[in-house]
Amino acid sequence: MRFPVGKDIRLKANVAFTAVADLNAGERDAVDVLSRAVYPPAEWADWPGRKLEWEKPPRCVRVWGGDGELASYIGVVLRQATHDGRAVPIGGIGGVKTHPAARGRGYAALGVQRAIEFFQEQADVMFALLVCEPDLIPYYARLGWREFGGTLLVRQYGAIVEFTFDRTMTLRVRRDGPIDGVIDLCGPPW
Repeated sequence: MRFPVGKDIRLKANVAFTAVADLNAGERDAVDVLSRAVYPPAEWADWPGRKLEWEKPPRCVRVWGGDGELASYIGVVLRQATHDGRAVPIGGIGGVKTHPAARGRGYAALGVQRAIEFFQEQADVMFALLVCEPDLIPYYARLGWREFGGTLLVRQYGAIVEFTFDRTMTLRVRRDGPIDGVIDLCGPPW
């Protein structure tokens, strides 16, 4: 796969937001090809995260490179959560993947920006939340995300547990995302 090189890929990329259920067979195939490139089955067979219960985001952003290949995919979730016991509608980013040949060109950033725009279009989403591996903290920080240092609670097979598998970051939508306290996702992580 060949992806354009350059700082301003917006002119060479096609960004599409849709419900996952509305993807056609060709689009689903493209997502599968991307997933296998990012997570080669032989290398990821023993990934500890396979044992966790994950939300399957019902919406997605897909970023297609100038050559028509799927360069990046971002899962999008809306969720009623709580922060320090108070109900708060949040937006979630999850399942972010960019083809190895397309990394470092801004495709994921375009997709994440489109997801944030979707959250801003909703009347009640207060902040966005994602979980990521520690080595991705600097990347998301450059996009404006802040690390959450409090406790993240999730549901795992019916039980409420503290999520310690990955790190948590938040981003302002209508108000600053919290950086401490207790966030309960009232469901599985994404």
